[in-house]
Amino acid sequence: MPLNFQLMNRLNKLTKYERFFFLAVVVLNLIPILSHRFFPTIDGPAHLYNANLINHMLLNPDFDSFFRFNPEPVPNWIGHILLCFFNWFLPGYLAEKLLLLVYFIGLPYSFRNLIKSAGGEYVLLSYLIFPFTYNYLFSMGFYNFSLGLIGLFILLSFWIKNHETITSSIKKTVILSIFLILIYFSHVLMFSTALLAIACYTFATFLKQWIEGGKFEKVFMIHLKKVLVLLVSSLIPLVLMFFYFANRPDSENPGFLSKSELFSWLIYMNPLICYSFGVEKISTIITNIVLAGLIIGGLIIRVRTRKSSTCGNSIKSVLRINDVWLLMSAIMLLLLFIVPDKNDMASLISMRFAFLFFLFTVIWISTMKHSKRFALICSLLVLVAHVKRVRHLDPVIDSNNAIAMDCEETAKFIKPNSIVAPVNLRNHWSRENFFNYLGMDKPLIILENYEATMDYFPLLWNYEKFPDIQAGGISLAGNSFLSSAPINPQNQKKELDYIFVLGDWDRSNTEQLKTLQLISLHFTLIHKNTNCTLYRRKIPRK
Repeated sequence: MPLNFQLMNRLNKLTKYERFFFLAVVVLNLIPILSHRFFPTIDGPAHLYNANLINHMLLNPDFDSFFRFNPEPVPNWIGHILLCFFNWFLPGYLAEKLLLLVYFIGLPYSFRNLIKSAGGEYVLLSYLIFPFTYNYLFSMGFYNFSLGLIGLFILLSFWIKNHETITSSIKKTVILSIFLILIYFSHVLMFSTALLAIACYTFATFLKQWIEGGKFEKVFMIHLKKVLVLLVSSLIPLVLMFFYFANRPDSENPGFLSKSELFSWLIYMNPLICYSFGVEKISTIITNIVLAGLIIGGLIIRVRTRKSSTCGNSIKSVLRINDVWLLMSAIMLLLLFIVPDKNDMASLISMRFAFLFFLFTVIWISTMKHSKRFALICSLLVLVAHVKRVRHLDPVIDSNNAIAMDCEETAKFIKPNSIVAPVNLRNHWSRENFFNYLGMDKPLIILENYEATMDYFPLLWNYEKFPDIQAGGISLAGNSFLSSAPINPQNQKKELDYIFVLGDWDRSNTEQLKTLQLISLHFTLIHKNTNCTLYRRKIPRK
């Protein structure tokens, strides 16, 4: 028996059990999440804290002078809704962990389902999604964006499976509407991308049917009905999106990144790098080379197939319906270079487009024809590079987990409904919001809450009613070191209850020394651990 035949026979047998191997990889990919009490991200603690605040304010009016609910249905709710729900019956750290499990399990399986729906011949290439699970945007704590990716894959899979019959099914139209609304409330960019991808896919099927000999008028009317169904299904989120942008002024100072930096991102796959460029770039370069190899291999097979094809239509013999994903990749690449990286409404816009560029490229690659053996080798190489990169994340995860646990321990010494001023002396970008862990399980007023300053989150500062927070009779208005809250000296006076310090004091720093003097006069040390120090307001003697 020829060696190649034996090898292919073994590969076919292994394919029967491949789905169990995929499950095993999904589970192994969860090890960093499951092996730590916390998997801290930059914005994650703030999301967790605000979810707990929302639950409290839904039942209690005592924080109404500090916060108010955003009356606008903003496209940034899904992550908070899930955290609020999980936090009803789980402690904060488990609520967040459950949300992370939804993401880390949902993303690979929704991608795999999309590849199958799109006609990908080898599910082996569905393993290409794993390097995208741990990425820069996720490490930033962009939970809504991350969950929106799952919604995007599910929606595209649904459309591919049902677009031929959706014009005659009210049930499918309703399901499509629900998907679009959920994706909108996850992230506005994911909603826009979903509409664009469906529109491109519909145009591709129109061209395919027309090129294959269908009458133009008939094919056009069929696809026009599909477009109308899509527009009707997306009417609610489209109206909401219109008012969302109409209510926000145009950015006066958009920030662009240099083209050389953006080209560097494409070489090193920066959207996949979580913490350390120097350490993680080796794995991402390997991944990028493998992807390039798969593109070349897929194109070679396509050229060979065309030469042996008896099809007289040259366009039909070259283009495939799944080339629509290449088109989407090209659109994301174009947007990467022409859209500003930040404006008055958002930041890291370029990183999102770069991430989507690679993601659609991987979808395209996964739907191309490849040698099964070559696909297996490439998938294994990508997995090895991914495992190596994730292992490099361990020291950062371990360190951040220890700090988060110290914050959780410190929170036990704070009474519910207290006012806390956080001082973050750890000047590390990945720990900007760690003090919000204090309020993940009990209602607290923490005077640093970046979400409350952004009009695209569920809770906002109540600027009109916010009390005059004082420390020892001295208003904290204008004291940016202890508070970024909109303290209003004209309103009711309230005393600060606690000062929480993350890190160690630098007595050579004038501002820190001044704060220490204030603390020594009006506060007393009640708890200290490796990373945190907590001071409580002194109770005047009677």
